[in-house]
Amino acid sequence: MNNKFEQEQSALNESYKQSLKNKAERDPINNKIIGIVDGDVLLYRACNKAIKENLDVRKTFDNIYEEVKMNTACDDYSLHISGGGNFRKEIEQTFLKYKGKRREKPDNYLECRDYVAKKYNPIMVPNYEADDTASVEAYKYIKKNQLYMLITLDKDWKTIGGLFYNLLYNNLSAVSTIDGIEFFHQQLLTGDAVDNIPGIEGVGPVKANKILKDKNLNEQFEAVIKAYKTHYPDDFISRLNVMGTMLYLIKDFKDHSKWSIEYWRGYINGI
Repeated sequence: MNNKFEQEQSALNESYKQSLKNKAERDPINNKIIGIVDGDVLLYRACNKAIKENLDVRKTFDNIYEEVKMNTACDDYSLHISGGGNFRKEIEQTFLKYKGKRREKPDNYLECRDYVAKKYNPIMVPNYEADDTASVEAYKYIKKNQLYMLITLDKDWKTIGGLFYNLLYNNLSAVSTIDGIEFFHQQLLTGDAVDNIPGIEGVGPVKANKILKDKNLNEQFEAVIKAYKTHYPDDFISRLNVMGTMLYLIKDFKDHSKWSIEYWRGYINGI
């Protein structure tokens, strides 16, 4: 498993290096790299910077986006912004209030979002987050063997796999398909505090790593199921199905109600 990850990581890094080398000479289709950008992150950065420094929020966004393009050097970009509503909020459980801890949006948020929507024509789909629309786009490229780069600071995007440019640290890494699935298994155990998804009470990264250590993907998932059954014997199936649905980034727009224990078993069996 580690060898496969290292091979994928090496191949992705070499593809990216090739994409930067002799840009004018390379095949415009096969070596093209597309940047999939987390517009939500850029929006909040622009809004907060504009408020703090008393700047025009529209010009601030333009400058931030141009800096991202300079740092990543992709051939083309798609900008993703969360649409209104969110199917995850429709999943009501007594133990779950999705994103219930999120702070209010900045006062200039709507002004900035409307400006970006008109100028950049971002991908915005009602009832879906930018995470989901980015994932849908990435999986289209995976099927076409098209190189892409995920540009975000959201750790959830690592579950997609591919080239990953971290906007917080301004560095590039490669996340293999296997590594992305392993990270998703860890999230099932730990939850996601940022989005108020609880996971298993008392299980943090250290315990999660112990549960998953030295196991292949199938063994990892069975260990996740066992952990849920141990902690929540009366409703472990429904609880795990809810957690998986909340954490899973969709692969197409018919996908959001698909996640279940049996669905995931079948998916990882095909890896």
